[in-house]
Amino acid sequence: MKFQILFEKGDRHDATIHYVEIIRKSLSNFEAKVEIIESIKEIDSRKNIIIVVNAKSHLKVLIKNPFIKVICWYQGIMPEELFVNYHHKDKVFKIALWTIFEFISLRCNFFSIFVSNKMKTHYEKKYKVDFKNKFYIMPCFNLDVNKEAFTQPSKYSTPTFLYAGTMSDWQCIDQMLILYSEIELKIKNAKLYLFTPDQDKAKEYVNKYKIENVVIDYKPYKELSQEIKKYKYGFIIREDIEMNRVATPTKMNSYLANGIIPIFSNCINSFQENLSNLEFKIVLKNNLDSEYLLQQLNSFESNNLLENSIYDDFLANAFTTYYNDEFHIKELFYKLNETIY
Repeated sequence: MKFQILFEKGDRHDATIHYVEIIRKSLSNFEAKVEIIESIKEIDSRKNIIIVVNAKSHLKVLIKNPFIKVICWYQGIMPEELFVNYHHKDKVFKIALWTIFEFISLRCNFFSIFVSNKMKTHYEKKYKVDFKNKFYIMPCFNLDVNKEAFTQPSKYSTPTFLYAGTMSDWQCIDQMLILYSEIELKIKNAKLYLFTPDQDKAKEYVNKYKIENVVIDYKPYKELSQEIKKYKYGFIIREDIEMNRVATPTKMNSYLANGIIPIFSNCINSFQENLSNLEFKIVLKNNLDSEYLLQQLNSFESNNLLENSIYDDFLANAFTTYYNDEFHIKELFYKLNETIY
């Protein structure tokens, strides 16, 4: 058995690199050579199976060798993402093109890897496909739990709030800042930290909602990962649309790995399914339900044993299986072994 993983440079960032490494280690359990390649030109038609990281790459492989077995990892539902985030004149064309990519890929696929169960059901309904038992589900993540982050000085005694990311509309910045403006009025010493490359836009938002206790800054990824472990709460607010329902934002993994209590929208289906046993979380059924949010925050703010409990909670209910490399390496191997043989 031989494998090649087609992982083009444009597809590489921290989360995808980690995800592909889990796939590589899982395939290595077959005692086979696993080679990571960067272009279609490097594909060896004598290899038994090719792994790709999106439907477009899958079609490139099929054009070169229509009979080769392909495992495809679907990172997101591209037509729906383009509809929300792409604003150029060729938008309709791009959406149609990616719909064709997905349609063909899902029908020609040997094995599928999805980031959430909701993504799988989305594809089943949209394209009328039956994956039978030839699939695996693994969320996007790239961090293990960082025990040191849970013992930062004053971390849990100070109501600090974090948002790290862009100021794009789909991140629901307005709704997040409306919530925080209510928090600032009701919780003493509350402070918001906005880490974003869009600093001018962040200042406009802060002025719009008359937020006073706020720090706006930007740090490169490696510095940011060290910085965020200081904070207590983190926002992941999303609009209830299909793009967000199927997603598994890596922001959640970053927050939990660093001992940050997540405040997130319940439309993110995978978090509802797989993080339901977390004690220290705030799930919003309504993105503007500040009354419920404040009730939950007051409960955490009055909990003097928080520091002693939160690490055990996150370790047991997030990092034992859901965000666990070894678990996914083993389980993916079992699933692939059943399919291949």
